[in-house]
Amino acid sequence: MCAILSAQPNILFFFPDQHRGDWTGYNDTPGVRTPNLDRLAKRGQAFRNAMTPSPLCSPARGCLAAVAPYDAQSVKHNLHDVDPKDPNLYQALREAGYQVLGCGKFDLLKASMNWGEGGRHGDGPDADLHRLGFTDGIDNAGKHDFVAGHKKGRSEPFQAFLRKHGLLDTHLEDYAERTGKDRANYTNTAPTPLPDFAYCDNWIAANGLQLLEAASNDAPWFLQVNFNGPHEPMDVTASMQSRWLEADLPPPVASSEYDTEQHNAIRANYAAMIENIDAHLGSYLEYLAGRNVLDDTVVIYASDHGEMLGDQDRWGKIVPHEPSVHIPLVLAGPGIEARPVRDPRVDLVDVAATIIHLAGADSPSGKGQVLTGPALASRKTVGLGGWRTIYEDGLKYVHNFDPEFGGRAWNGEFDPADGAPAALFDLEVDPRELTNLAGDQPETAARLRSALLDTLEANDG
Repeated sequence: MCAILSAQPNILFFFPDQHRGDWTGYNDTPGVRTPNLDRLAKRGQAFRNAMTPSPLCSPARGCLAAVAPYDAQSVKHNLHDVDPKDPNLYQALREAGYQVLGCGKFDLLKASMNWGEGGRHGDGPDADLHRLGFTDGIDNAGKHDFVAGHKKGRSEPFQAFLRKHGLLDTHLEDYAERTGKDRANYTNTAPTPLPDFAYCDNWIAANGLQLLEAASNDAPWFLQVNFNGPHEPMDVTASMQSRWLEADLPPPVASSEYDTEQHNAIRANYAAMIENIDAHLGSYLEYLAGRNVLDDTVVIYASDHGEMLGDQDRWGKIVPHEPSVHIPLVLAGPGIEARPVRDPRVDLVDVAATIIHLAGADSPSGKGQVLTGPALASRKTVGLGGWRTIYEDGLKYVHNFDPEFGGRAWNGEFDPADGAPAALFDLEVDPRELTNLAGDQPETAARLRSALLDTLEANDG
């Protein structure tokens, strides 16, 4: 691997699953340790208010691939795949001369569950991974799809790896205790019996380095490393957990569930997964520096969506609350001026548009804004199934979602009518979204509803 001209830099994209945006060192969350990400933020740009366009795995990744907001692309939930026939980010990079590489949980073809032992969704040039635009890669199942796929008899690369090392039954038996009852995917915080080398995120990181080792010196590369963590279940290795035995992490907001010890144990494992991914970020940066290509490589860190982690008695994602939609976002490298932490509301569509810009590629959509620009618009929409949200000037308006009951989530139909449930929050004075102002400020809610519908119409066009 050799240095590439800065006009077309290498691009390393770290993309963990379900890393909520406030759980980073640069956001000053007490106890959270992300030293490598923090150093990256200091030499580049970090965005305090980055968000997902849709807080569910496949739709978020579909928006990234299409370079388009939720309502302007076809992946509406986890039962939809990205269609390789539709122009996307990865095809655009390949057409611009990039070696397009990827490993980990892509979730671009999640519904099909046809990974195959090689993780390419087929064989040869007709494999769906290649049709999506990747020149090489290894797509593995997410944590829950791993178990579901095994039950259906679907082959998958991490499954093949564990079987080779005699660890497949060990992992399946452990996961049987982490799913299905009493929210065991969170409350079971016992360490996995897997050794460190066989822990999925460590295996994914090793696969990414192997892809870089095999990359040609004759063209720039793009590598997207899709970690399975810190998505639940809260499985960590014994060595990962040992560094968090004395953890004292922030408690959940407005929670009536579990005691302090249980919450802290859950959050310690979540933090341990983040710390492990951060350590891999440091290893990759050392690897690139050792091969004299770090100065020619743009490094981006983001996540598909956040994690409620018990806030307001909610877990996972799919809801429009901030812990669910807020993501970390840091970028550094050639062409990216170092700046203090930035406040505009930006999203994964902007991340994709920025990658297109840095690569000198043609956008498949013309949507999104380049994050390295001096001024960024902060009106953003987020959506999933039946609800939509708009952000504007510190206000957040949520349409067709009742925060008290939580219905109409990922599988509902959007209802634009006046009478649909609505919520309004002033995030500058109420960042935890504890006070719904929609009833007290009906004119503001109506104005933002109108702005939301206008923006959705423009997005769809």
